[in-house]
Amino acid sequence: MRVVRVLPDVSGLSKTFDYYVPADLPGPSVEVGSMVRVQLHGRRTAGWVVAVDVEPPSGVTLEPILKSSSIGPDQQVVDLAQWTARQWAGRWSAVLKTASPERMVPSRPAAPPSAPVSGGTQPDLESLFDGVGPRVVRSAPCADRFEIVREAARRGPTIIVTPEHHTALALAGRLKRAGIATFRYPEQWTGGLQNGVVIGARSAIFATVPDLRSIVVINEHDEALANERNPTWNARDVAIERSRRAEVPAVLVSAVPSLAALAATDDVRLPARGPERAWWPLVQVIDRRDDDPGRGGLFSDPMIRRIRGEGRVLCILNRKGRAVMLACATCGELARSESREELMVEDNGALVAPRSGETRPKVCIQCAGTKLKRVRLGVTRVAEELSVLLREPVGEVTGDSTGVEGLAHRVVVGTEALLHRVSVADTVIFLDFDQELLASRYRAAEQAMSLLLRAGTLVGPRAEGGRVLVQTRLPDHRVLRAAARAQPELFTDAERELRRAAQLPPYGGLALVRGSATSEFLVPLENRLDLELVGPDRNGQVLVKGPDRSSVAEALRELDRPKGGRVSVWVDPVRA
Repeated sequence: MRVVRVLPDVSGLSKTFDYYVPADLPGPSVEVGSMVRVQLHGRRTAGWVVAVDVEPPSGVTLEPILKSSSIGPDQQVVDLAQWTARQWAGRWSAVLKTASPERMVPSRPAAPPSAPVSGGTQPDLESLFDGVGPRVVRSAPCADRFEIVREAARRGPTIIVTPEHHTALALAGRLKRAGIATFRYPEQWTGGLQNGVVIGARSAIFATVPDLRSIVVINEHDEALANERNPTWNARDVAIERSRRAEVPAVLVSAVPSLAALAATDDVRLPARGPERAWWPLVQVIDRRDDDPGRGGLFSDPMIRRIRGEGRVLCILNRKGRAVMLACATCGELARSESREELMVEDNGALVAPRSGETRPKVCIQCAGTKLKRVRLGVTRVAEELSVLLREPVGEVTGDSTGVEGLAHRVVVGTEALLHRVSVADTVIFLDFDQELLASRYRAAEQAMSLLLRAGTLVGPRAEGGRVLVQTRLPDHRVLRAAARAQPELFTDAERELRRAAQLPPYGGLALVRGSATSEFLVPLENRLDLELVGPDRNGQVLVKGPDRSSVAEALRELDRPKGGRVSVWVDPVRA
């Protein structure tokens, strides 16, 4: 009698159970990864076979597998999914669902022989895919990454991961036109079994590709590569682990490599300074420190001059309602924490930094002024005022917008969602970038840089005349100096030191826990010497800090969920 171990697809259940395989079971042969139906506690449920030919516990009466529904992820991916669930304190079954076909697949397609890719290798790509494990390629925002992808395809079956579906579709089209067998994930799930290129958004990193030769992650810095639900895995980090397990190269491409990527390898490929700078957008920093503090609004003179010219203009402001920003009414200095890294808000007559908890009287740290003013302009009001100022209709787009009505105008105001609704612009203006630079998130600077990179891809390289305008009272911030000079190391070097000093990822572990039962859930960790609990904050959220991601995730996995209350866990959270 053949016995297999099954992980049921049941919410809240992480245990595996043993079943026997009937000799006359119809459907695909049962192997690791097979998607099956079983009886569990009197109910039929789906599940995955995670081990075969196991020795069942003595004295246990086994039930049969009821149905073999579909082929599923192979052994390599099943094991990778288990590692992912452990690293991010989530359910194994949730990751296996990402790795499985959306529709049942009754049999494995025959794998055709790998077809050679025509054309030679560019000299600077010859060694890029040699060796095992991660390597970082710094590539300017507007540079074409197709030759990297093509070289990966030339080496054999590969996985290409991009943050956005439209990028994956565009690359897939170019690969197909070049005569390369290309399959979109997850729609063409069996493509990985056919010796071609598998390409898709973050879930593609779990594609089953038995003869995998390489992995490429495009724009590895983009937070869209992080799963939005528990477990909050990041495709870049999973790619690094998968490359090591499969003993293949993982090429991580970014204009400004993330600290996580740089911490994973010493192999960093840098372009020549001249060509790199040429493929960066022109970033103009508008210093608003000298503006009249009594003059309200978000419209500087350089911005108005640019917007009154010709061409498509996108104005970005990440707030839809009232602002929480405070500025000195005397000198215009923003109300910031002592570290200058966090905006402060007013609370019970004092200034408070939401993330660090720092508190001080309502006094400007620049001029000692005691009178503060509030900035209250949101997207809707900005669009109205611009329309009057320009004497033309101005569109409005936010994350809640549907349809394309707002995009029909020459000038459009919106949240960062607008940057993902269009493919080209002549000018992108960040009306209030300080809100991004000083957000109460430890990744705020990295996320602000990502916004500039996204805007840069819309306006194109500096020679084409497009421009990114940034209005700020922090013109010397590391993000702006790096972007304006097209020198990413000005940002990464400074950011690395700050993260290391604070022991924040990737130089420490961090998790965000929230929900009505958070306090009860975390009680067992209060006396752990290797962990630190920070909070709860005003929203009831608690941060769990530790020496690394694994130790934080392991500690959280071992906790029992309280009955009658809700708890949500994000390990290595994007927005903490």
